[in-house]
Order: sequence, then structure tokens, then C-alpha cells
Amino acid sequence: MVSLMKLTKNKPATEAEESVYKRYKVPSLERVLLILETLAATPHGLTLMEIAGKLKIPKAGAFRIITTLLHHKYIQRNETTGKITLSRKILALGNSTICQYNMNEEALPFMRSLRDETGETVQLNTHIGCEGVVLEQVPSTHEIRIVVDPGTRFGLHCSAPGKAILAFMPEPERENILAQMPFPRRSPTTITNRKEFREELARAREIGFAVDRAEGIVVGLHCVSAPVLDQSGYPVGALTITAPSVRMPVKDFPKVAISVMNHASQLSSKLGYKILTDLQIHKGANQHETRIH
Repeated sequence: MVSLMKLTKNKPATEAEESVYKRYKVPSLERVLLILETLAATPHGLTLMEIAGKLKIPKAGAFRIITTLLHHKYIQRNETTGKITLSRKILALGNSTICQYNMNEEALPFMRSLRDETGETVQLNTHIGCEGVVLEQVPSTHEIRIVVDPGTRFGLHCSAPGKAILAFMPEPERENILAQMPFPRRSPTTITNRKEFREELARAREIGFAVDRAEGIVVGLHCVSAPVLDQSGYPVGALTITAPSVRMPVKDFPKVAISVMNHASQLSSKLGYKILTDLQIHKGANQHETRIH
């Protein structure tokens, strides 16, 4: 088994590095890492007894580690076979880092194209836990425009990108986040209860995009957002149009959504996801327009 230091450096550790490692290593953490690495190398899964035997660690210690990892949903157990495998949550940790660099680099041409098509500010967003984060921004061509710094955080419950990302998450992960999320009122239109919010997410899943009707802290700001999906279909981010409500009223959401979904779909395709057809995109926009009327 390769040590963590060797794996990180990708070259043999020096005597000094080995000395530091031996002095400060945490045996219990090392066992956690060994279990995760072993499961990663065994896609069909292992039972608790198999893990303990393979790694030559006490069954009681393996049981405590497995119980903790199961509680935090980093692994999953088949109740019929008892086989333990890595969960989507831990796979997303690695994928999100790889995909974020690719996504930022790949997104800018699509963001500029969407800005040029609509004239409005375009953002690339993602999430960290129960908060949304702005990754990139291409400002509007209008004199009055919304500009925020990359790294700015926002509530998932009162933002179009937050809804778009949550709507397309696997249900167990989404429910875990919803259980921890606060729902403070940011404006008169903010959704402040989980039942109504779940209904909003269901609508977003059905039509392919999410909206923000001045629900955040900036008065009179409307947003339309569509998820950016990686090769596995996981929502690694969202592409978002942000504009004053006077320039993007609710009645224009379906038209704007077609452009946003088009560009988000093309970016998703760049990241390996199967691209949406024009028919699917227009169907979603039409469903939203029907609800408006």
C-alpha cells in the first residue's frame, strides 16, 4: 500500500519526510485512508470481515471506522449482501476538484456568448455544503449592472443557481443538505419552508431550469439558472443570468431560460455529459410559460 506522503508527492519520500511522517502520523486516520483506498480498488465491495482481514486490523476498530463513514455517507452498504462500497458523496470530492478547474476554463467562452446574446451579467456558480459560491462572472454590457466578486457566497434557498444545483442532485444528498439548511427570509418573496422549497425544486427538475424572483438580499434582482452536469450527470455547477427585474421581468423567464439552458447544456457536453436536445430545452421553457399564464 502506497503511503499518503508518497501518493501526494508522486515520488519516493526523503529520509526527512519519512521521519516527520513517523513522528506525527495518526494511526486511526491512516486506517480510515487505507479502508477508503481498499474500497476504491474493489468496486464490487467488501464486507466488514473482508476489510478487517484484508488490512489486518482489529474487527472492532474496523467496525467503528465503517460506522462513522456510513453515518457521514462516505460509504454505503448493501443490506442484502453486506458489501460496502464508496458512495457518490466521496466520489464527488475528487470529481469536483478536477471538474472545477475544467469547468472554469471551459465555461468562459460559453459565458461570454450568453452575455453577448442577452446583454446581461452571466455567472458560473457552484456550492460548498449549504452555501452557493460564485466561481466566475462576465459582466453585463449595460451601464447599470450587477457585479460580485468571485468567491462570494449566497444562500441556496433564495437563489436560482442554488435551486438548479439542488434540484438535480441525487435525492439522498439533496435531503441531507435540506435537513441542515437554514431558511432565513431575505426578501418578501423568499421561500422560507422546506415543503414549498421541495415543490420549487421539483418544478426545476421538471422544466430544466430554476428562477429567482427577487428572493435574495438585492431588491429587484431576477435570475434564471440551469445546471451544469459532469459526465456522470452530477450538478457540479450552474450557469446563471442575473439582471434587474425591469430588464428581465417574469414574463421573459422562458425566453431567457432557452438561452441559459442551451449554453449550460453545451458546457455540460464539454465536461462529458450527453447534451440536451433543442426539443427538450424548448419543452422545459414552454412548461414554465404555461405556468405563468
